[in-house]
Amino acid sequence: MIKTLAALNWGLGLEILKTLDIIKAVRICGVITQHDEKSDDKWLNAVYDFSIRRGLRVMDQRTMDFADMKRFINEQDIDIMITHSYMRKMPSEIFTAPRYGSINIHPSLLPKYRGSSPTHWVLKNREKKTGLTVHFISEGIDEGDIINQAEVSVEETDTIDTIIEKQKRTIAPLLNEAFALITDTNFKPRPQLHETASYAPKPINRKADVRDIGTSQTRWQN
Repeated sequence: MIKTLAALNWGLGLEILKTLDIIKAVRICGVITQHDEKSDDKWLNAVYDFSIRRGLRVMDQRTMDFADMKRFINEQDIDIMITHSYMRKMPSEIFTAPRYGSINIHPSLLPKYRGSSPTHWVLKNREKKTGLTVHFISEGIDEGDIINQAEVSVEETDTIDTIIEKQKRTIAPLLNEAFALITDTNFKPRPQLHETASYAPKPINRKADVRDIGTSQTRWQN
């Protein structure tokens, strides 16, 4: 049984959690996420609401500091920590604490579009494809070695929402493969080619908070 700690948010985070919940070899020991009872944004509270329904142990990311996180990892003997849209840079003593380390699911084909808003820039730059990357967490943001990737096509009519829906359909096979690889003693992850990296910072001027992992219907054009 692979004991996991999941630090997840938004729609893709929910789909990741749902997948973890049905993988027989995985035990979810805890979920770190956001929660705002005053918000009417269904995606903001999506991971929290699902966790409560499933009876999972939930911890508030606003109040759980790194000392508490390290203590939880050690006490629960966590094998893997899994993150998506956890917007805090973890110190190495945290992401190296689990048995197999910590992994992040990033919504682009790394090393392209590292950063907080990859799908915005994928659409703005009229890319023909994007996807999801499972990679080990390292000191650099989205710079860790790649475990596996899933590719999706980008059409002219796509929005951030439609890209997210395509990415969601790849999560189950992607995570099943990732766990098999991570626990294989002969597996060697693929280092990223940093010289080919591109970056996806949060746009300065946005009509809405599109959140790449959220709910905007905005279609970005040049």
